[in-house]
Amino acid sequence: MEAQRSHITILLSVCLILLGLLRSFVSAEWQGDLSSYHIASFSNPHPPRPLNDPSGNHNAKFNHFTLSGPDGAVYVGAVNYLYRLDSSLNLLQNVSTCQELGEDRCDTFTNYNKILILDNQNRLITCGSEDGGKCQFRNPDDLTDVLFQPGPNVAGLGELSTVSLIAPGTDGPMGDGPDGGDWLYVAVTYSKEVVYRAIPPVSRRILSADRLLISPESGTEYSSSAAFNITAPKTPINIAYVAGFSYEGFTYFITSQKEDFGSNVFVSKMNRVCQTSPFFDSYTEITLQCQGSDGSVYSLVQAAYIGPAGQDLAVSLGLNAEDMVLFAVFAKNEGADGTRGVPIDQSALCVYKMSDILDAFKDAVRGCIQNGENYSVQYLAGSKCSLLLTLSPDIYLCHPAPSGEDTNTYKYAKGIDVTVSNATLELSDALMSSIITTTELNHTVAIIGTDSKGELLKVHIQSKTSARLYERVDLGITGSVLKDVKINKTTREMYILTEQKFLKMRVENCGQYTTCETCIGTDAGMDGDPYCGWCTLQRQCTLYSECNMPDVSTRWLAYNTAQCIEITNVDPYNNLPITVTEQQVTVSVEQLPDLLTNMTYECWFGSYVSQATKTNEDLRCVSPPGNKIPPIQQGDDAVQVTLSIHSSETSVSFVDTSFYFYECSTHTSCVSCVGSRWACDWCVFENRCTHVSSTCAGDNEIIITGQNNPVLSWAPKGPGSCPQLLAQNTEVLLPNGIERSLQVMTTNLPDQTQITSFECSFDIEGVRQSTTAQRNNGTIVCDMKAYTYTSIDEAELIVKLTIEWTDTSNNPHILDDLFNNNATLYKCGALKPDCSRCVTARPELECVWCNAMCELRESCTTAEGEWVTHNNNANCPDPILQGVYPLSGPIEGNTIVSVMGTDIGRGFHTVLNVTIGDQDCYLEGLEAYYEIGHSVSCLTQSRVESVVPISLTVRGGDGTTLQESSGNVSFEYRVPSVTSFSPRFGPAAGGTRITINGIALNTGRNIQAFIGDKACFITSPVTETEAVCSSSEGSVGQTEVLKMSFDGADKTSEVYNFTNNPVITEVSPTSSIYAGGREMVVNGTHLDTAQMASLVVTVASQITKRSVSSEGPNNIEFVEKCVVQSSEFMRCFTPNITSAISSSSSKLNVTFGFIMDGVSDLLTWSEDNNVDLEFFPDPEYDEFKNDLFEKNGELMTIMGERINNAITESEIIVHVGTMRCDVTFIEETALGCILPEELPPAGDFNGQDTKRGLPVVWVIHSNLEFRIGYTKYPVALVPIVLPSISGVIVVCILIVALCFLAQLYGSRREARLIQDDMVTLEVDLSDEIKQAFAELQTDLTDLTSDLHGIGMPFVSHREYASNMLFIGQERPDTQDKEYPDENVQKAMMKFSRLLSNKAFLIVLIQTLDAENPSKLPVRQKQLMASLLTVVMILENKMTYLTDIIITLMTELIHTAADNSRTRQLFLRNESILEKLLSNWVALCLYDQLQRHTAYPLFVLFRAIKHRTESGPVDVFTGRSRYSLNFEKMLEEDIEFNTLNLIVPIDEEGNVIKEVKVLDIDTISQVKEKILDAIYCSTPYSTRPCASQVDLEWHHGTSGRLVLTDMDLRPPTDRWRRINILKEFHVGDNDQMTIVEKQDIANATLSKPVLQFSQGNEDSAYANVGVDDKASRKRYSYRRDTIVEVEPIKGIKDWHLVQDEDNGYDDNDDEVEGKKKRSKECCSGLRSVTFRNKITRRKIKEISFPRLMSTKGVIQKYVDDMFNTILSVESAPKAIKYLFDFFDSQAIRHELEESDPEITHIWKSNILPLRFWSNAIKHPDYIFDIRTGRSVGASMDVIGQLFHDVHDTKTHKLGQESSVNKLLYGREKQKYQHVVEDFYNGVRDLPQVTTQELNKELYKASENFTGLFSKLDTLERLWYIVSKHTPTILDVLESEQEYEEAHLGYLLEEVQVTLSSGDEAL
Repeated sequence: MEAQRSHITILLSVCLILLGLLRSFVSAEWQGDLSSYHIASFSNPHPPRPLNDPSGNHNAKFNHFTLSGPDGAVYVGAVNYLYRLDSSLNLLQNVSTCQELGEDRCDTFTNYNKILILDNQNRLITCGSEDGGKCQFRNPDDLTDVLFQPGPNVAGLGELSTVSLIAPGTDGPMGDGPDGGDWLYVAVTYSKEVVYRAIPPVSRRILSADRLLISPESGTEYSSSAAFNITAPKTPINIAYVAGFSYEGFTYFITSQKEDFGSNVFVSKMNRVCQTSPFFDSYTEITLQCQGSDGSVYSLVQAAYIGPAGQDLAVSLGLNAEDMVLFAVFAKNEGADGTRGVPIDQSALCVYKMSDILDAFKDAVRGCIQNGENYSVQYLAGSKCSLLLTLSPDIYLCHPAPSGEDTNTYKYAKGIDVTVSNATLELSDALMSSIITTTELNHTVAIIGTDSKGELLKVHIQSKTSARLYERVDLGITGSVLKDVKINKTTREMYILTEQKFLKMRVENCGQYTTCETCIGTDAGMDGDPYCGWCTLQRQCTLYSECNMPDVSTRWLAYNTAQCIEITNVDPYNNLPITVTEQQVTVSVEQLPDLLTNMTYECWFGSYVSQATKTNEDLRCVSPPGNKIPPIQQGDDAVQVTLSIHSSETSVSFVDTSFYFYECSTHTSCVSCVGSRWACDWCVFENRCTHVSSTCAGDNEIIITGQNNPVLSWAPKGPGSCPQLLAQNTEVLLPNGIERSLQVMTTNLPDQTQITSFECSFDIEGVRQSTTAQRNNGTIVCDMKAYTYTSIDEAELIVKLTIEWTDTSNNPHILDDLFNNNATLYKCGALKPDCSRCVTARPELECVWCNAMCELRESCTTAEGEWVTHNNNANCPDPILQGVYPLSGPIEGNTIVSVMGTDIGRGFHTVLNVTIGDQDCYLEGLEAYYEIGHSVSCLTQSRVESVVPISLTVRGGDGTTLQESSGNVSFEYRVPSVTSFSPRFGPAAGGTRITINGIALNTGRNIQAFIGDKACFITSPVTETEAVCSSSEGSVGQTEVLKMSFDGADKTSEVYNFTNNPVITEVSPTSSIYAGGREMVVNGTHLDTAQMASLVVTVASQITKRSVSSEGPNNIEFVEKCVVQSSEFMRCFTPNITSAISSSSSKLNVTFGFIMDGVSDLLTWSEDNNVDLEFFPDPEYDEFKNDLFEKNGELMTIMGERINNAITESEIIVHVGTMRCDVTFIEETALGCILPEELPPAGDFNGQDTKRGLPVVWVIHSNLEFRIGYTKYPVALVPIVLPSISGVIVVCILIVALCFLAQLYGSRREARLIQDDMVTLEVDLSDEIKQAFAELQTDLTDLTSDLHGIGMPFVSHREYASNMLFIGQERPDTQDKEYPDENVQKAMMKFSRLLSNKAFLIVLIQTLDAENPSKLPVRQKQLMASLLTVVMILENKMTYLTDIIITLMTELIHTAADNSRTRQLFLRNESILEKLLSNWVALCLYDQLQRHTAYPLFVLFRAIKHRTESGPVDVFTGRSRYSLNFEKMLEEDIEFNTLNLIVPIDEEGNVIKEVKVLDIDTISQVKEKILDAIYCSTPYSTRPCASQVDLEWHHGTSGRLVLTDMDLRPPTDRWRRINILKEFHVGDNDQMTIVEKQDIANATLSKPVLQFSQGNEDSAYANVGVDDKASRKRYSYRRDTIVEVEPIKGIKDWHLVQDEDNGYDDNDDEVEGKKKRSKECCSGLRSVTFRNKITRRKIKEISFPRLMSTKGVIQKYVDDMFNTILSVESAPKAIKYLFDFFDSQAIRHELEESDPEITHIWKSNILPLRFWSNAIKHPDYIFDIRTGRSVGASMDVIGQLFHDVHDTKTHKLGQESSVNKLLYGREKQKYQHVVEDFYNGVRDLPQVTTQELNKELYKASENFTGLFSKLDTLERLWYIVSKHTPTILDVLESEQEYEEAHLGYLLEEVQVTLSSGDEAL
C-alpha cells in the first residue's frame, strides 16, 4: 500500500512538473514594440516634482479621461488640471481646478479629479476631491465656461476611490435633459473628514439643467442613496470601488473591502441597485472569489469589465456568442492571513457568467427575505431581513415592498455563498491594474494594464479555465496603468491612461510580425496572435478582413494553424552545377493556395522568371539559362540565389528558399573538393575537382568521391580518403642555419609505382626552401638541410611544411594537410642581448651563454665549463644600469621608478634591493612591472630636492653570490607647481580644452589633473611648463579648484567655473555644393562657453571597398572649424565632401552636428531637429567665347550650369580685375552682375595675369574659383583710315560673316537678352512686389482664415464625378425611374452580370476601340468609358476595373514595344481604355485632393482672383490690368482709385461689411464684389448672383438711389459706355446696400433689405448635391460677370476700351465658352495662344512691368501648389501602384535601355495630362466657385506650366517664343527637378500591397456610390454597345474559349430579353 502511495506521489509530482513546463511554454509571449502601436500620446504638462524639491507638487498625475464621440475631443482630468485635446491628442486647452478654487499656491494644493463624464446634454461633468467633493457642469468646447456649479458632497476625498457612470433612473420625472431618463450614479469610499462624512457610499443623482440633487437634502423622492451605519460600534469600513457598469435594469459596482463589521478578512464584492426603483432599499451585494490553480485565493479585485464573449469562450461557458461576461483581475494581498488590503505583484484573471452572478444576487435577496439577519448588510444604516419562508424573491428584486404596501420585505441584502471562478491566467511577477476586452472572429482578447511594470498585456481567453498571455508591450513609463481604458472598435484604436502619460494606440499590430512563424507561432495555437494570420499570397501578417479571399484554400493561415507555408523540398536538389542549365526542378510547397482562374505561379531564381506548372502542392519549373545565372565571386565556390514562388494574382513572391549554383573547379585540393557542400569528386592524378568524375579518363586514375555526392560508389569517399599528411606528435624545432632532418606520417598515398619522387619544403619569409625526401611505407623522411631566416626581431618563426610528390607523368601533387603541419625555426641570439635573458629561454631550444653571447649549445666553441646554462649554477655577468624612467619625481615620493639595463636578475626574486641615494626603493607588489634581465621597478620614499644615484643588487646563479650593479644612472627629486590655467570656465557638459602652465610639470610617472574631485583628462604629453587636459562633466554654476597630482602629490591652482552648455536653436542656410565653403549662420545661446567649435558632417560614402564581409558603404565624417562671434552667434563653413561622392549628378541629404567641447547632444543636432544638410552638385561656369567679353551696357551675363545650386546672389563674388561686379540675379544657367562704371585695372583680383592689359573676370563660388576670361570696355570712336583696298574687302567679308552669324544665332540671343531684361525688370520691381505681396498676404489671411474652420467649397461628389467623367456629355439620371419596365430591368441585370465577366469586358473594350471613328466617334468612346466607370462604382468593383485597365495596358505596351511606338502611349484620350484610365485617376485622386492638394490650389485661385480684381478688369474683353496671361492684359494705362464701401448686412444696419471696389468698376462688378464679401463662406451655387439683386446707394441722410449698368442717356455715336461708379461720383466710405431685385429701378424708394447669414446657421461649406437644372444654371453665369444692359441695334457697348471684336452678346459668349471648355477637357492639352511675338521693345511697354509684378506677387502660391501636388508623402497608393506598373513594364520589355525617359513620359501622360493641368485650368471642376475670364486666363498659364515641366522634350526659347513661355523660363528648370524628385520619391516608397490598394479603391468607390441611377447608366451603355453587337459577336464566336463560356449567347440573351418589350427602349 505504501509503495502504491509512493508511486502515486511520484506520478503526481511528474504531472505537476510537466504541467508547469507546459504552462511556461504556453505562456511564452512576444515582446511588442510600443513605437509600432503608437498613434499619438500626451504627456503630463505638469509632472510631479522630486520629493526633495519643495517648489512643486509631488502628487501630480492623471486621474481620468473621457471621449466626445469616436473622432471628437478628448478630456483628461489630472491633479489640479483639466485638459482638452483633439483626436490626435494635441493640447487645445487646459484649466487649473486649483486656481478656480481660489488657491494661489497650487504647488502645495492637491485637487484630484474624481469624476469626468459627458452627459446626454453634452455637458462635461467634472468633480474634484477638494471643497467637499464639489462638481461643475462645463461647456465641453470651453472648459473655462462653467455652466453651473451644484453643491458639494458628490466626490470622495484625496485618493480615496470614486466610481461614477451615467445610466437610466426611475420612471418618475427626471429633470430637463433631452433623454429624461439618465442619472448620475456615484460610489465613494468613506472618509472620516467632517466635510465628507455626509457623502453616501452609493448614490443616484438627477442630471437637471441647473442642479445635481440627492435626497434627503433635495426634498425629492426620486434621488436615492445608501448611507453608512454610523451608529455601529466601529467606524464604517473602507470600501475601495474599482468599477461600475449598467446591465439589464441594474447599476453594478465592484469593490474591494473587509467582509463586514467585525471581520478583518479582505474580500471582493459586487453590489447593485435597481434603476427603476425610487429608493435604494433593494441594494444587494455578493462576494466574488478568484481561485488559483493551487487552491490559493486572489482576494483583492483590481479592475473589472463587462463585455461580450467570443464564440470560443461562449461555447466553453455554455453561452451564446455575444452574451455578456464579467472579466475581472484580482491580486493577492500582503500577509498570509489575508487581513491586509494591500495588493502584491501576484495577480490573476477570472471570468464570470452574468447568469451566475444574477443567480447569486437572486439568492441573496431570497436569503434576506426567508432566512433573516445573516443576510443583512450590517455596515449600511437601516438594513433588515425577514423570515418570510413562503415568499419568492422574483418580484422583490427591485421593489422590496409588496405591491400596494409600505412595508419592505427586506432592506439591503447580501449573499452568504461565494461566487467562485477559477483563474484563467496567473502571473507571479506582475500586478494587473486595468482590463478591457474585445472580440476578434471567434476569439476573446483582454487588454490588461499593470501597476508595477507599466506594461500592457494582451491575453487570449481561450475558455473558462485557460488563457494565454501572448504579448507584452512596454509602455516606457514609470508608474501604473490606470483603470480608465477605452477601445474604438470601428477604428481599432485604444486609449490608455497612465499616471503621467495618455496614449492612443492600435489595438492590434499584425504588421510587427514579419515572418509566418512569428505571425501564427510554431505550436498550433499555443502561441501566435489571435488577431492575426498569415496572408500567404501577400506575404504579410494581416487581420482576417485585410487578406483577399481569406476563406479560400490556405490563403489566410490563422494563428492556430499547425503549419506555415514553406518550401519543404526541391527535387532533385536545391543546387546545380553552374554549367548545368535549364533543368526541370520540382518545388514542394506546404500550404500552397489555389489561385484564381487565369492566374499563374512563377519560379523566380533571383531575377530570372520561370513559369510554373502546379500539381497538387508541387510546382514544376525550369532553372535559368547560363546567361541569367549570376557569376560566382572570387574566393567562393558557389553563388546563392533566392528561389521564390511568385503569384501573378498578387505580384508578390510569397515563399522562398535558397538555391545554389556551384563550380567544383574552384577547389584546388582534394580535401576542400570532396569536403564541400556539393557533389564534387577529386581526380587524384589530374589534380582536378569536377562534378562529372567520368571525365577523369587517365590510366589508373584514382577518384575520391565527394562526401555530399549522393551517387552510390565503391570508390573512396570524403576528405578522409584523400592523400594527406597525418598530425604531428611533437613540435619540430629547426635551429637557424643548422642541418636537420624530419619525418612526417601520411596516409592514402598512391602506389609506389605511380610516384617518382617526394619533396619537402618550407615557406620562409616568402622564399621556398626545399629538400628531397624518401618514402618508407606511410612515412616521408625529409633529407638533411639547414634552413635559415634573416629577421633579427623574431626569436622564433613558425613555418608551414609542404610535401609534394611527382607522378610518373612528371605532374606535381601536394599532399593535403588537415592538421597544419609546421616547424619552429629559431635563433638563440635574437632578442637575448644578455646572459639572463639567454639562459631563461625555453630549455628545449638548448641556448647557452658563451663567448659573451647567446648561442646554440652545439655551436659553442669554448669549453663547457665556461658556459652559462639554465641549470649549471654558473653566474651571469654583474648588472649594468643604463637608464631610469621617469627621470624625476616629487619630493613626497610615491613614484614608481623603472630601472633599466642588462643582467638585472634571472627573475624578480633574484633582485634583492634597489637603492636611490641612500634610501631603499620598495620592491613589494611591483612584480608585474619586472622584465627578466632588462628592468625592475620600485616605489620611492620622500626626500628633499636633490639629484641622487641609483644602484641595485641581484643574487647570482649559484644562489649565494651577491652581484652589485655598475653604471652612472641618477634620479631627481623636484617640487612642481601650477602657476596659471586658461580658460577659467567651460560648459557643464565638459570636454573643454584647458591649458595649464607651471614649473616642473613633467615630474613623476602618474601625472593627473582634476577639477574638484573629477578628472580633467590629459590629452597630450606633459612638458616642463605646460599640460593640456579636457574637463569632465559638471553642473551649471558649479565652481571647483583646478589641481594637478604628481604621483599623488597635489598642487592646486585657482577656481574653474562650469557654465551653461551651448544651445543651438537655428542653422541657416542648410544647403551647400559638394565643394563646400558656404557660410552657415548658427544661432543659439551660451555659444561662447565652448573653447572648441566645429561643424561635423556625416556622409554615407558612395565610394566603397567591396569585400566578402562588406555590408555597405562606410560613414565618413568631415569636420570644419567654426568661429564663435558672440554668445548667440557663430559662423561655420560647409566642408568639401567630393571625396565621398561617386556621382556628381544628384542631390545628397546628410546629417550634421557640432562639436562644442563635450556637449554630446549637439553632435546629433540635425537628427534631433529633423533638419538635413542638402549637398548639390558643383556649378560649372563657361569661359567667355574667345576668352573675351565686350561691355555693352552695365549688365554682364556669365553662363554655366547649376549656378543657383545652394547659393544666393549676395554669396557669389565676381571680380573684374581688382574691382567687384555686384551680382543682381542668378539662374540655373546664368548669372548677371553690374559692371563697374570705370574700367578696372588690368589683371586678376590678385594683381596677376596682366599680359593682355585687360581686367580678368573671376567668379568665387563658395570654395570654388573660376576664371571666366577678359573683359573689354568700349573706347571712344576715332577716324580710321584704311590703308588699302584690301582692308575694305576684309571689312566687307567680316560684315557678311557677322550678318550670317546674326541670322543664325540672333533668335536665341534675343531670347536670352529678353530673359535678362525680364530678370532685370523683376529686380527693379522687387520693392513693389514685396509691398504688393505683403498686402495680398494680409488680405488673403482674412480670405483663407475661414478655410480651417469651414473647409473649402468643394462641388458635390456627383458634380465632381460629372465634371471629370461627363464634361460636354449627357450624364446619367440621378435616380431610377419610379416604375421601370420589368423587361428592361431583367435585361440590364443580365448585361451587368455579363460586364462582370473579365473575358467579355476585355473583348468588348478592345473590339469597340478598334472600330473606325466613322462608326464609333471618339465622343461615343469617351461616353462609353465613363458609363462603364459609373457601373463599376455603383457595383463597388473598382478593384475589378483596375484589373481590367492593367490587363489592357499590359497588352497595349507589349504591342507598342514590338512596334517601337511606346512614346505615343497614353498621350491622347481618344480610346475607351485611355478614357477609363483618366476616370480611374480622377476618382483615385479625390481623397488626396480633399486632404492635401485642394488647399494650395484654392488659395492660389483666391490669390490670383484678389490680385486681378485689385486693378481694372474690362467686363467685355475680359482683359485686366494684373494678369499672368500677356494676351489678357490691358495694354492701356487706365487711371483708377480704390474705394471702401460700407455695406450693412442686417435690417438695423448694426452689422456692416467694408468692401474694396474700384471707381471704374461697373455696377455689376461692384455687386459681385459685395456678394463675394458677404457670402465668402458660401458655395457659389447656393448664393444669389449679381443679376438677381440690385445695388442701392445711400447718399446723405435720406437719399437712396438704385444704381444700374445701363446709361439711360441717349448715345451720341455708335459707342455706348456702361455706367461705372465714377459716373455717379460715389465717394470713399459711402454706404451701399444690396436690395431685392426691382422690376423698374428706383420705382420705389423703399425695398426690404436681404437677410444674410453670418455663418452661425450654416458655418461650413457643404457638398450640396444640386439637380441638373440648378447645376446648368450655375455654370451659365458663374464664369463671367453679366452686364445688365439692353442691346440697341447698331450700338456697341464698351467699358474700359473700345474693341471692335468684343460686343455685348452674353449668350454667344456663353455658347462659345461651353464649346471651348468641351474641346479642352481630357482630350489633350493645347498650348496657350498669344499675341504677336515679343521683342525687347515690348519689355519697356507699360503692361510688361505689371505682368512681372503679378508673377512676383503670386509666385509663392504657385510654389506652394506645385510642392504640395508633387509631395511624395501625400501620393495616393493607387498612383504608386500605377507608377510601379509602368516601371515593371519598362523593365520587362527592356525599354529603359533604349529610351531612359519612357517611364517619365508615361507617368507624365497620366498625372499632369489626365488630371492636374485640367484641374488647375478649371478649378471650378473641383470647387463651387466663379472663375471669370480674367482669372481663368491666369490659371491657364499655370496649368500649361504644370504640363510643360513634366515634358521631357527640351524646348529652346527663341525670338518666336511667347511671353508666357519666357515668363516662367527660369522657374521651369527648378520645377523639373521637383518633378524628378517626385517620381524618384514615389518609386522609392514601399511597394503597395494588394490589400492596401484594394482598401484605397474601396474607399474611392464609397465616395461616389449612389450618385447615379444604375439602371439608367446600364441602359445608356447598352444603347452604345447594341449598335455594334454583330461585330462583338463575330469576335466572341471566333475563339473557342469564348464559345465554351457561351459569351455570345449571353450577349444575345440581353437583346432578346429587351425585345420582348419594345416600349422599353
